[in-house]
Amino acid sequence: MQHIPKTPELSFQAYQRVFAQHIRNPSANAMPSDVPIKRMAIYTEIVYNNIEGVVAACFPVTKSILGAKKWQSLVRSFMANYQASSPIFREIPKQFLDYLESAPIELPLFLTKLMHYEWVELALSVMEVTDELAAPEDVLRSPIMLNPGHFLLQYDFPVHKISINYQPKKSENITTYLLVYRDASYQVQFMELNPITFQLVTLIKNSAFSGEQVLRKLAADNPQIATEIVLQFGAQTLEALSEKGVIVGVKIAQ
Repeated sequence: MQHIPKTPELSFQAYQRVFAQHIRNPSANAMPSDVPIKRMAIYTEIVYNNIEGVVAACFPVTKSILGAKKWQSLVRSFMANYQASSPIFREIPKQFLDYLESAPIELPLFLTKLMHYEWVELALSVMEVTDELAAPEDVLRSPIMLNPGHFLLQYDFPVHKISINYQPKKSENITTYLLVYRDASYQVQFMELNPITFQLVTLIKNSAFSGEQVLRKLAADNPQIATEIVLQFGAQTLEALSEKGVIVGVKIAQ
């Protein structure tokens, strides 16, 4: 194993850089000479295990699909090549995802979409929401909004179905719509939406209308569907979303 001696010419900052470079990529960077080999190996193992443990907890399906060897290779590549912009441990999974989305690494086409879907659960679990959450007094006549602790998502792969036993080879040209939100008990919930419900939720997200106003806008945007049907089934959908805590009321300034 190569060593880099600590000399008067090697500043403390330079020594730290050599030390860190070896920990990040021990196969390509020599270790400082005055650190015992066994101790250096412990440092290297601890750092790798901590980072791998954080990303593995966030991306369990991804890890199972890739297998141990490929997964370890990706984590090692991330440690060696990515310039992290945050020291906060819970932000490492997003930086890992950012790295894989831009790195010249051959991965299954669906993988980064799956990883984003897996990351959303972590993001919601730590999201700070200060708005008071309460069900609307009347879902049709009261101003309504989406629970602020949510992600409204669309993917060109059915990411919620992907597993070690189901791995699509190509996009099926069918958009998958998903709503992921944190309920009043701070549990992350997942909901698959059909296209018309996705439109409905998007309208709620981008306005502060009453439920009835939202449904009439939805009906106007979909003239191929009878207005009465949109209003009837839309009202049922709004009630269901309110009961699940997806829709909350808007406080009117007095």
